[in-house]
Amino acid sequence: AAGLLTLRRVSPTDRVSGEGGKWRLPGRTITDEDPQPSFTLADAIRVSSNIGIVKFAARLEPDEQYAILRDFGFGTPTGIEFPAEAAGRLRPPSVWQRPSAASLAMGYELSVTPIQVAMAYGALANDGVLLEPTLIREVRGGSVEGGAPGTVRYRHRPEPVRRVVSRDVAAALRELLRGVVERGTGTEAALTNFPVAAKTGTARRVVNGRYAAGEYTASFAALFPAERPQLVLVVKIDNPHKGSYFAAQTAAPVTRSMLEQALAARNVALDRARLSTAVPRAVGGTTPLEDDGGVVPYLVPWPYHPDSAAVGSRRAVPDVTGLGIREAVRALHRRGFRVALRGWGAAEHTWPAAGDSANSGSVVTLFAQPTPPRRPRR
Repeated sequence: AAGLLTLRRVSPTDRVSGEGGKWRLPGRTITDEDPQPSFTLADAIRVSSNIGIVKFAARLEPDEQYAILRDFGFGTPTGIEFPAEAAGRLRPPSVWQRPSAASLAMGYELSVTPIQVAMAYGALANDGVLLEPTLIREVRGGSVEGGAPGTVRYRHRPEPVRRVVSRDVAAALRELLRGVVERGTGTEAALTNFPVAAKTGTARRVVNGRYAAGEYTASFAALFPAERPQLVLVVKIDNPHKGSYFAAQTAAPVTRSMLEQALAARNVALDRARLSTAVPRAVGGTTPLEDDGGVVPYLVPWPYHPDSAAVGSRRAVPDVTGLGIREAVRALHRRGFRVALRGWGAAEHTWPAAGDSANSGSVVTLFAQPTPPRRPRR
């Protein structure tokens, strides 16, 4: 899609045939899980249509398709501070076979690492500029080194690698990925009050150099929030066994859970003041602070229907004793508190304690203990 938009090989109204969900090409047959009569590029990305994306990708020459993949960092090490980093695999067009261009459009005939995927999506988040990834954001020293506790001794400065796409193309791609979460295969990753841009990926696993029958990898890459992103998340699940193997039902919900936890955590690097302006198009005057589909761990200036005790600048801490972690966190979020979690299992108590009042947006520490195992019946 990046190459098509950059080279202006596609317009928003262009449509390609869905071929009834099955399209035979020399060397391979391409199928869709959700057949449709026709697709725009946005449709193909939104519903993850193999046929649609292959047909649009055919508008690129092999050298052009290879160049855009290479520009995004695939096939080369990222340079991250990690020993023996894998470079992945991206073969040049000179050794492609007849179905290679179609296979690459669907994510086959190449191997990539999760950090390469994160780096590529980071380029979309950074308005088209590819940045060198790092494992270390900053190093802080303490009294042992002779400095004041918490003194920053090193802070990473982003290192641009190159511009991959223009600012306008990056914004257009984020909008396409936003449609995946709002109306496509990524709806399980949606949050109520923040827009997310993402893409699902489901592919057959490679075992001993061959695609293994009946084995799959589910992946999900997300930008949060969709406008002016601050986080890139990449989730990869090898060979999911329970229920569906599709990323829409496996990796997408995991991503959503991770985003909820990031919003609730105190030590995640988020500009929360900037997040307060990230209002999704769906938000209206009656949007609740939270429903069953999402949470917001701090107050934002949007109208909502509050919990009966969530009024004024101070509010009562709810009693969450005995609830599971997820339910307890959501109950605290619904009152407008941020949550710091200590332990796991079932909620034991909070600080401030249940019934005490605390300022809206303040942190409530939730203490949890493992649930004791049930004794077997005799």
